[in-house]
Amino acid sequence: MENQNKKIGFFSRVKIAVTKLENYGIFLEEKSSVAIKYFFLIVLCLAFVMALVETYTVMQMVSKGYEYMKNELPDFLYADGNLQFEKEVQAYDEEYDFYMITDTAESISQEKLQEYKNDVKSMGIIFLKDKAIYKAGGSETEYQYRDFVEQYGFENLDKEKLIEEIDRIGLVGIAATLFIMLIFSVYIFQVVNVFMDWMIMYIFTFVTARICRIAIQMRHAWNISIYTLTLSIILSMLYHVAYYLTGFYTEYFRVVYLLVAYVYVVAVILMIKSDLIRQQIEVARILEMQKQIQEEPEEREQENPDKPEKKKNKKDEENKEDTIDEEPDGSEI
Repeated sequence: MENQNKKIGFFSRVKIAVTKLENYGIFLEEKSSVAIKYFFLIVLCLAFVMALVETYTVMQMVSKGYEYMKNELPDFLYADGNLQFEKEVQAYDEEYDFYMITDTAESISQEKLQEYKNDVKSMGIIFLKDKAIYKAGGSETEYQYRDFVEQYGFENLDKEKLIEEIDRIGLVGIAATLFIMLIFSVYIFQVVNVFMDWMIMYIFTFVTARICRIAIQMRHAWNISIYTLTLSIILSMLYHVAYYLTGFYTEYFRVVYLLVAYVYVVAVILMIKSDLIRQQIEVARILEMQKQIQEEPEEREQENPDKPEKKKNKKDEENKEDTIDEEPDGSEI
């Protein structure tokens, strides 16, 4: 069985996990290391799809922003860790719901800064004198110009030089770099995220088996729990594709995500219980047949003891008749 399991490819496992619940017995006999390998592979697929779609979405924005920078963005100059725009800008792109605000004054009040943040409704970037603030949804991330620019070996930078550098690298090169950065960051995040879901499903699998009065081993519950998450992970891929491409969002996705996995766990446990009952019936039938086979010789022994006596009596009668026939009739005298 173990050698047979090793021959099952990754995509075949996905197909079994999603569409063939009756074949989950294959996974029960596997080592835990096989399930762990499957976990890392399916999370890698999830991270790959998410990074690919996110790169495509970001590059659409970068391409449009690049055209805006060449044609409309005011001149700027970066030197000694500070950025200076020729004039302040407050731009908004309706297609991507993206805001760009520049205010590189020597000092800016907290009230003014909070006003800028409030203006960025969904997603946008605020360029200040010494840093940029990127806002997406409810999260904010600050980037110091010095850390970012010095990483690429620039001591000073202006609009013309930045355009030349982008042209030299090319949008394809930027996309490849962005994809590599994203796939590493997304993969690490999803490994932690899906692993926590795995632990939840592991506990639920073990408890469900106990409720159904199945003495399941911890290793079996461990294996079942990751495979029952397969469809939920696939749905997560599709959801992120829809989110990045169309903006579709639902706050109930997390509930659906876990609910699908719970249903799979219950279905698999019930099938395992059904198989165990079927095996018990089959074993009982075999034992009954063996019992009948053992009882048949005893019945024969109980029936056969009379027959030898009858044969013996019959033989005695024949001998008696022969003796009578051989008695002298007087002619021998």
